[in-house]
Amino acid sequence: MQTIIEILKNLSLHHTAVWLALTYIAVMLAMAVDFVAGLRKAKQAGIATTSRGFKMTVEKATKYFLPMLCLSCIDIITSVILPAPFFTILMGGFNIFCEWKSVLESTHDKQELRDKAHTFNVIVKNKDDIAAIVMQAMELMERKKQLESSDQNRINQPYTNTNQIEDYED
Repeated sequence: MQTIIEILKNLSLHHTAVWLALTYIAVMLAMAVDFVAGLRKAKQAGIATTSRGFKMTVEKATKYFLPMLCLSCIDIITSVILPAPFFTILMGGFNIFCEWKSVLESTHDKQELRDKAHTFNVIVKNKDDIAAIVMQAMELMERKKQLESSDQNRINQPYTNTNQIEDYED
């Protein structure tokens, strides 16, 4: 029992705690920068900010911090072997990279993605109607081909009108 206490005293858990705190703070700052940039871009584009958009920020924080919390537990356990919480730092770095990419994305690109998603949803909802329209279009194309081929046959055949020949002979 005494050796376990001595080992824990010798561990530099405070270094791990400092690194963990700095990582979490860095991710929160990156999220704040992305939030402010998103608000500014929305204002410039004339897009209304809604509570739904704000809730998405909370969901994103949950997606970022829950895995980081699990990795922090692993880092605390491995602090006996590793000098710093590398797993949490790597996850934090990835999260900061994602926020940086989000800030760099233009609002136009995001609106274009929303428009494409909307178009796709309309297509999926109206797939039966679209199938009927495609079938009608194919039938019309087939009729047009038949008419063109019959017109071509009429042009290639010599013009003979038996009534005219009989009238001419009289």
